[in-house]
Amino acid sequence: MLQTMREKSKSWVTFVVVGVIAFMMAITGLESLAPNPNNSDVAKVNGEEISRFQLNQSIDQQRRAMIQQMGERFDPSLIDDKLLQENVLNSLIERSLLLQAAQSGKMDVSDASLDQLIISIPEFQQDGQFNQERFQMVLRSVGMTPLQFRSVLREDILMNQMQSGIAGSEFVTAAEIRKLNSLERQTRDIAWLTLKADKVRDSIQPSEDEIATYYESHSDRFMTEEQVVIQYVEMKKADLKGDIEISDQELRDEYHHYTDQLKETSRDKQQVSTILIETGDKRDLAAAKERAAEVEGKLAAGESFAELAKRYSDDPITAENGGDMGMVEAGFFGDTFDDAIAGLEIDEVSGPVETEFGLQILKVTAREKATLPTFDEVKAQLLSDLQNQEVNVLFLDQSRLLADISFEASDLTQPAEQLGLDIKVSEPFGRQGGADAITSNSRVIAEAFNEEVLELGANSELIEINPEEVLVLRVKEHRQPQQKPLEQVHDSIVQSLKAEKAREQLQGQAEQLIAQLHEGVDSKKVAEDAGLEWSESDDATRNQPGVARQLLTTAFKMPHPAEGKQAFDRTELPDGDIAVIALSQVHEGEASIDDEAQARMMAHYIAAGNGRVLFNQYVRSLKDDAKIKLYDEDK
Repeated sequence: MLQTMREKSKSWVTFVVVGVIAFMMAITGLESLAPNPNNSDVAKVNGEEISRFQLNQSIDQQRRAMIQQMGERFDPSLIDDKLLQENVLNSLIERSLLLQAAQSGKMDVSDASLDQLIISIPEFQQDGQFNQERFQMVLRSVGMTPLQFRSVLREDILMNQMQSGIAGSEFVTAAEIRKLNSLERQTRDIAWLTLKADKVRDSIQPSEDEIATYYESHSDRFMTEEQVVIQYVEMKKADLKGDIEISDQELRDEYHHYTDQLKETSRDKQQVSTILIETGDKRDLAAAKERAAEVEGKLAAGESFAELAKRYSDDPITAENGGDMGMVEAGFFGDTFDDAIAGLEIDEVSGPVETEFGLQILKVTAREKATLPTFDEVKAQLLSDLQNQEVNVLFLDQSRLLADISFEASDLTQPAEQLGLDIKVSEPFGRQGGADAITSNSRVIAEAFNEEVLELGANSELIEINPEEVLVLRVKEHRQPQQKPLEQVHDSIVQSLKAEKAREQLQGQAEQLIAQLHEGVDSKKVAEDAGLEWSESDDATRNQPGVARQLLTTAFKMPHPAEGKQAFDRTELPDGDIAVIALSQVHEGEASIDDEAQARMMAHYIAAGNGRVLFNQYVRSLKDDAKIKLYDEDK
């Protein structure tokens, strides 16, 4: 029976839409508490408006996604705000077009499918079952109603169906796979001369005039870092928690509520053993009853239940353990099963019980009563839970108040005084961030260098450092980049000049060698005259061990040489060396498909890439046929 249940469970479709929840959590952070008076429309797509509020939310969501993906490596200075806004607006336009296309194509998602999908989402479940209270709590935490969530979920499913239907139509033929295998397995006979850069660099001594000229012409390379000093007020949930008092009566009320919930979910457990005699294709009910009667007779004669289970039970999992099913909660195997074991004493054996799996002979080997904790046992936990509930509400209210006051105030004095917060001052830091937890935070860095905060002297929006801490900042001091003194960068300029001059000399030398080779000069003589030696690799693969990646990449891009001839090219290696490459022959790879599994994987990979291209072309065609007006650009 347990084996049957496991097989059934494997066939259940468990499609989890965590992305929808993550999307809404990303765009409804505490920053959205800040007032936004400018909520005009930014675009119109076939008559449907896209509001500035939608655009700002999506931009924030994109930033958060980048921060989460990059982690500590996230660098706000690399974000081009204008480009980000353009990309996000373009995504919103494409989303609108796809949803319009789905609607035009009469595509839809049934309410029943949405319901089934929602109850399967783990974030909405408790103890493996859908929990309505948890569902509503999660949605409230991201500022959504069930109706809004269903709408977003429906749209995302339609979008995925559109993309899957178009991209999934691509395929790759066996002939294409064979051609790709041939190219992948191609080998080449190559040789190369290596012109060493270190010796040339060591021989170069730039003059002071050259250094000064380089310093002036490349002044942008020798600038100090742009830096800011910020003032900020921060609010921490932990600081608010200490001010919350919970009365003894509130604790006792919560205890009663807690135990009432336990009573509803806690049930007595029984350790049960079973001998299952299956019915169905294997045997009919009459035959099963005969077999059960045979087992009952042997039990009456004193034979061991465990031994009989091993011999007669059709459930392989429990049979191996003498029929032992472990501890079983009421309701798990149905009412008939529960009624049968409820009337049994410890070690008492039931008669044959007809269930959906067949006939079962049951034995209760132990019972475990459900127990409720005492008030003293859970008092500390209840106190913490109630304080957390209170502080969550208080923290949200205070955060909203901090956002409102800071938005209207000309500096941080007013919010600090009204909310009892201290104004703190940071050490100078640049777009790469500072050394402490605040100035190294990517959200703080982004806001500190935001144009309105940096140039206009405005207070920042509310910044969520983490779910337990928020702050508002303003720039106290903006330190513009300054050119570093020549003395400070003198040595680095010398190294740059050496590298540039060495590269020029080596590139010129490589061109001369290739010119001689093209003129028909014997390759050995060319090498000897230059004091070099040819390195060779016959039948080199695209990943030939011991050969530099850059050299192989260039060699496999070179055109096929004419019969009896060589092709020549050059490439720069990572250490600055220059390699002159001679390609003698190309050996085509086998076009056969030796590994079917690998061929299928390659076909799937290529088809997926082609599918993405096809889908992008489809989106472009929707754009070409659409009436799109961008208000900001007056188009």
